[in-house]
Amino acid sequence: MTVAQDLKRLIDDAKPRLAAITESSASAKPHAGKWSIKEILGHLLDSATNNRQRIVRMQEVPHIGTFTYDQEHWVSSQHYQSEPWPALVEFWYLYNAHLAHVMTHVNPAALAHTCDMGYPAPATLTFVMEDYVRHMRHHIDQIFTDADPRERKHWVMRTPES
Repeated sequence: MTVAQDLKRLIDDAKPRLAAITESSASAKPHAGKWSIKEILGHLLDSATNNRQRIVRMQEVPHIGTFTYDQEHWVSSQHYQSEPWPALVEFWYLYNAHLAHVMTHVNPAALAHTCDMGYPAPATLTFVMEDYVRHMRHHIDQIFTDADPRERKHWVMRTPES
């Protein structure tokens, strides 16, 4: 299975489960300093928008330089808490369906192109796409866990191998 197919399957499986979450459950913030489900999904939208830029730009040149973003700023400045849950789910789904389409059509000659993402080594385009799907799966699993938000698994960075 290609990374694009993996992403498409992941979002296709998650969409109905996300749609079944109530507005109040998606908005709940029982613990200060922890994101609500809305904010987690918003963070996944932010990741999608930033990674789409990486994927497209990395096909232009061998090294695009540094491309990072402050996730806390992105989530807080976009006020996902006040976004209607059904609209957020639909936007997340459509944006990621498009991103899977983009991944399907990546130029194979660009797969070794690199980007500095704040990891110990530059990341190849292959790594960016694979890590994006791994990141998506991590946060989707957080949304559907019954664990206390304070006990959610933390993201573990993999080191890109250039």
